Amino acid sequence: MALAPGFLIASPPMGDPNFERTVVLLAMHGPRGALGFVINRVAPLKLGEVMSMAGYGPRVGELAGTVYVGGPVEPGSGWILYSTASFKENVEGAIDVTADVRISSSREVFDALARDMEPPPDAATAALDIGKRMVFLGYSGWGPGQVENEIAHGAWLPAPFDPAVLFDVEIERRWEAAYALMGVSPAMSIGMRTVGEA
Repeated sequence: MALAPGFLIASPPMGDPNFERTVVLLAMHGPRGALGFVINRVAPLKLGEVMSMAGYGPRVGELAGTVYVGGPVEPGSGWILYSTASFKENVEGAIDVTADVRISSSREVFDALARDMEPPPDAATAALDIGKRMVFLGYSGWGPGQVENEIAHGAWLPAPFDPAVLFDVEIERRWEAAYALMGVSPAMSIGMRTVGEA
């Protein structure tokens, strides 16, 4: 069963604080395991701070912007999920989530983001619009068969991929929006788990 591209929706109650009420974008899934990124958990750092720590200019460091906690694995690693409409270059090693959405940890995509974030020299302030891009710290990873086992035990509900959940839905509404892709609500899911466990 191919789960990527798709979402994993944490079933309530999850029991793991790393994933309680989360939605994970599964970017890769196969016999060797799975790779995903939590799309509704915000990091305590702003985007400008992360870019400044990565060595980009001081003016970039002044800008606010959302950074996501992609998961508990390698929390110091940076990743950018992007629509090919916002960054058309073919980056070596980028993961094709779909034909229109990719994710990469390469310096090249961070360089492009820094260029787009840099305020004009004569601007006192600048509005930050990074387009259809999301910056993550860390990722979520599963070994061979692990995610399938967790789904079988009711920890996750797999849902189809919809880019609107990534780019158009407010962060605090993504969990419910992902459930809506399945035609259910979180409350209905609790009932389904209870029936399945009886």
